[in-house]
Order: sequence, then structure tokens, then C-alpha cells
Amino acid sequence: MNKYRFVLNDTDDYINIPLEIKWDFEGHQDSIEMYEKDVMEEIIGKPTDFEIARFSHKPFTNDTRTDVNYEFNFFDNTPTGGNIITATATDWKPTYINEGFNSNQIYYYEKPFRNSFFKLDFYDTNDTATQIIYFTIIIPVQQGESEDAIISPILPPAKIRIPRFKLDFVGDKEGYFIYWLRDLKTFNLKTFYMSAKFFNARVGGFMRMMTTPQSIIPNKFNFNTSQYFYYKVELDYNDFTYSVYDYNNIRVGTNSSIKWYEYVNQPPV
Repeated sequence: MNKYRFVLNDTDDYINIPLEIKWDFEGHQDSIEMYEKDVMEEIIGKPTDFEIARFSHKPFTNDTRTDVNYEFNFFDNTPTGGNIITATATDWKPTYINEGFNSNQIYYYEKPFRNSFFKLDFYDTNDTATQIIYFTIIIPVQQGESEDAIISPILPPAKIRIPRFKLDFVGDKEGYFIYWLRDLKTFNLKTFYMSAKFFNARVGGFMRMMTTPQSIIPNKFNFNTSQYFYYKVELDYNDFTYSVYDYNNIRVGTNSSIKWYEYVNQPPV
């Protein structure tokens, strides 16, 4: 009988099988994230900086004063007042009395007067056919200068408000600042055209205002609206200030006030 002896090796044997490996999926996760980002931008758009900056009135030339001055002149609409057909420039005055308010309503801030205000609208152009309004500034009647008026025959004269405003960082400041986009890359618009209206709460309606008395215009009811209804406002992004110019590109609001005059509709024939 034959005898066989098997010796077992204590070490493991390995068989190497050559396999070709290509890393086709390397970086695919990054590509997926980039694709997701592109799809989201296509759907909702790229992030845009809509942060608002505050613009103050540019100081006077060779001066440190920063105030801006407005004066609103009303046509004498009282029963003994002027006639728009024969009116002269003196028929417009900076007084609420011409608008039908009495001294007591103004002095005691009665509701018809208290709820009235001036509305400044800012457009991208002075062409009424194509213009777009971008923002509005409100100036309340509770601000402004004062003058003496008779409130009672047995009392000394009292101070009542008049529509002449000196707005600045301190004191009367509502309506002083302009708030607009900080980054011009978001929306490249820094020149605006400002119009003015007065809301008279006594009658519940708006009244448009002009940049000059209607009486000095050759045709009082047919004229170039871009010249007589707007002031130009320029924003300076170097120091975040603004300046106001009239139709002839002369700066106003500094030594001379930004003057507005009530527009009177043509009377019925």
C-alpha cells in the first residue's frame, strides 16, 4: 500500500487577476453641483444687490451748509382772489390761506389741514408719454416756517405754518434725504426728474404744481410740460449727495429755493 504525505503551507495564496479600471465618475459630484447652480440661476436669476443708500443734499459751493429749501406758492382761490385769465405773478403766495384753510385750522392742526401734504414724485424722464415713476417723497405740513396770524380778536397774533421749508440733517428733516439703490450695477439710473403735487385734505384731491407762475407763460394752458412741471435731480455716488437743477441747468435749492406754483386749470367757457 502506497503512502502519501501532504504538507500544508501556513501562508495564503493569491491569484492576481488583471482588471482595467477607469475613474469615469471622478469629479461628477462637482459637476452636479455646478449644474444645480446653473439651473437655479436660470429659474430665479443671479443674486442682485438691492441695498439702499441714503443721499443728502450736496453742500453749497464753497460752503458747509447742507440744507435744501422749498417754497410752495398757492394761487389765491378765495372769493376775492385773482382770475387766472388776468392773473399776475403776485397772485401766487406761500400761504395755506390761499388754499382755503383759515388761520384756526392751521394753528390748531385741525384734521383737514393736518392730513394735507406735499408729494414729490421722481421719474426717469420728463417725457410724460414714456416716463416711469421710481419713488416718492412726502413733505408734511407740520414742518415749515411760520408767520404771525390773528387767531382771536382778544389774543395777540399767533404763529401759523407757511409752505416754506428748510430741510436738513437736524430740525425739519422729513423729505430731506433721498433713498436709492447703492450699486449702479443693479440699475444704472442716477438722474431723476422731480414733479410736485399738493394733497388738500379739505377737498380730498391732489393739485399739480409748476416751476414758474402760470401768468408769465405766453399760453397759460398749452405749453411744454417738460419745461414747466419738473426739476432735474442728480445723484453723486462719490459722496452720496444730490443736487437739484432747473430747466436751464442752474442749481437751485441752495441760495435760491426750489419754487413751486399751483397749476390752475382753464376755466369753462
